[in-house]
Amino acid sequence: MTVDHGMAVPGAALDIAILGTIDGPDWLIEQANDNPRQAYALALNRWGDQADAHLLGNYAAIARLVDGSWRLSRSPWDAPPLHFASNDRHFAASPLLRLLFAAGVEKVLDYDKIVDQLAYDFRDGEAHSWYRGIHSVPLGSVVHCAPGKWSVGRWYDPAQFLSDHTEAPPDAADQTYALLCEAAGKALRISQRPAIALSGGLDSPLAACALLDAMVPGASLPSITFTPSPDWQGADAPGTMSDESGYVRSFARLHTRIEPHFVVRDTARTGETNREMLRAMQVFAPGLANVEAFHAVFAKAKGLGRDTLMVADLANQSFSQDGRWAYVEYARSGRWAELARLLDNRPGDSRSLARKLLALSILPQLPHPVRSGLRSLVHPKRRDMVALLTPLSKQAAATQAERARERGSGSDWADQTFSPDRVAALRHDHFAADSEKADVMLAFEQLYRVNRRDVTAYRPLIEYCIGLPTESFASEGMERKLARGLGKGRMPDAQRLNTDYGRHNADWHQAIGCKREEYRTALNTMRSHDFLSQVLDIDRLDRMLREWPEQGGHDIEQDWPRMLAIPRAILAAQFVAVIEGRNDL
Repeated sequence: MTVDHGMAVPGAALDIAILGTIDGPDWLIEQANDNPRQAYALALNRWGDQADAHLLGNYAAIARLVDGSWRLSRSPWDAPPLHFASNDRHFAASPLLRLLFAAGVEKVLDYDKIVDQLAYDFRDGEAHSWYRGIHSVPLGSVVHCAPGKWSVGRWYDPAQFLSDHTEAPPDAADQTYALLCEAAGKALRISQRPAIALSGGLDSPLAACALLDAMVPGASLPSITFTPSPDWQGADAPGTMSDESGYVRSFARLHTRIEPHFVVRDTARTGETNREMLRAMQVFAPGLANVEAFHAVFAKAKGLGRDTLMVADLANQSFSQDGRWAYVEYARSGRWAELARLLDNRPGDSRSLARKLLALSILPQLPHPVRSGLRSLVHPKRRDMVALLTPLSKQAAATQAERARERGSGSDWADQTFSPDRVAALRHDHFAADSEKADVMLAFEQLYRVNRRDVTAYRPLIEYCIGLPTESFASEGMERKLARGLGKGRMPDAQRLNTDYGRHNADWHQAIGCKREEYRTALNTMRSHDFLSQVLDIDRLDRMLREWPEQGGHDIEQDWPRMLAIPRAILAAQFVAVIEGRNDL
């Protein structure tokens, strides 16, 4: 279903609700006296149904129009969630599902979607929510609702900002940093007492530099970094780093206005915090298993009296792109010397140059069945990654796969290949931004009363970087080239040139291991649950917990199933328990 993007909104809005921020254009904000509702009303009156294309910010908007219809929208890269129900009997819309239920919307859980999520089939681009008869507004979309009907139109396509340029402009780094500083200035408009979630990588340190440049001279910026448990004795996987505190401390010595703080996740409260989040969200987000450490970050920000936690989550979609679509692009264009340097320097990859060429430049161009067949010849135990890495029973996985084929979707694990071209990579990034993460972050804000603001979620910055050529991001044997260029003089070279990626869940073995008996008890309870007993391979999960290794490693066949499948099965049970009002799961 689509709408005519040329149609005008039928009359002025009678009422408007805005969650999030509208940051521009500046003249509109000034004319609206810095009132986001007034700014949105002015935009609707001036541009009609194309208003959102002219606005900057990260917001969800609900407008009741004079003809009795409703208009819902979300900004294109980062926005609070917006769920709605529209039928002959009623209309309701809210960022919070529990408010829809309080308003009388029927609460009928779509259990199939739980299975889809456990299978890593995220159903990209759908407006379907977690409950029958409830839907969600996609990023970069407008939804029109009238009694008994609704339609969704996507006005935003990031591919429109791609250019044909093959050489980076000489001032690309300067222009990028200027836009990052502009983004930082917009972010600071909503915060009196900011803190930043700071890693030892490239993204958040560069955001911190821009914030410092945009802040009042002499003002300090507290930073919060999570570290593995002090008892963790594991080793880093090739190409990764688990403890980033050393780089953070060096960065803070270079920028003395940074006040570094370090936190460790509280594994004793894992079950309690999961249930708190699930009650706040009313959606199942398997990614909660990956962001548990953020409880400690938000709690620290609250303890420091901060009103906003600054992050740099969308840097990888802008200045910090790794550019890995170049593996295919350079092969197709015959830039063999450039490709060889990239492959030879690929972080954490010790395979021969010929093997990397076949896997990264040739394999993505082959048909999916051929890719799967070749991959299973090299890694026979990975023939079925869904079976290996998810907690699903064989029957549930088979049923889900058939349902996915009918929909035209599938598991992210069904084909582990980098995008074959930049358009595919860009659209994948945009779909990935539109996930349950919005509900997760809104739940964090509610629980800790601390706002979250992504400094890098700024359309002019993202769209400028989309327009830069591939060589800006991956060339001269260097991935993330633009970000490393931005870091010159702004962070220590040891950090700027480091190619290791941070691991947010390095101490997973300890975190799960200390709860093995608790989880085995929960699994035993699941055996009597009609849904969970059918969709989860409880015997396999119990066996993995019972045969727990003394040390955790990085082996895909041995360690990854424990690291990924077990916490997601427990989360699924906790979600079902919250929705069904049970206390025994």
